[in-house]
Parts: sequence; structure tokens; C-alpha cells
Amino acid sequence: MLQSKSEIFKMRNYLKNKMKDRLAYCQDWKNSVDIYLANKKITKKADKEYYKSKPLLKLVLDIYFIPYNILRFFRYLRMLHEYKKNQVEIKVLTREIEGI
Repeated sequence: MLQSKSEIFKMRNYLKNKMKDRLAYCQDWKNSVDIYLANKKITKKADKEYYKSKPLLKLVLDIYFIPYNILRFFRYLRMLHEYKKNQVEIKVLTREIEGI
């Protein structure tokens, strides 16, 4: 099936626009995760400061919430994995857009 040059140009332009949209989405997601991680650090510092004067309470809560904290830790690791994967995707999309 032969395609005219205008059809090929339209298809390339369409693909390039879709890749730009995907790149914008990836960059927005990265920015959102950056904000989330910054806030998570602040929360961790605040918790540390709060529990300085209540070490027994901290110990009891840590023991009580072990299963939940393990689950949160694995979710955090998964998010970091997706974050790193997203950074690679941004690089690949940028190269692909420049190549078209």
C-alpha cells in the first residue's frame, strides 16, 4: 500500500504531537513526585522532632504498626523505581522527538 508524502508527513506530525503530550505528562508526573518526596522529608523531620520527647510512645507505635510500615516501605520502593523509570522515559522521548 503506497502512501502519499502528505499522508506520511501527517502521520509523523501526529506521532510527534502524541510523543510531546506524553513527554509533558511524564514531566508533570516527575514534578509531582518531586514535591511529594520533599514533603515526605519535611514530615519525617517533624515526626523525629515530635518523638524526641516521647521515645516510649514512638517505640510502641513502631511495634504496633510494623505490618503497615513494611507495606508503606515497599510502596515507597515501588514509587522510586517508577520515578527512575520515568526519568529514562523522559530522556528517550526527548531523543525520539528530536529525531523526528
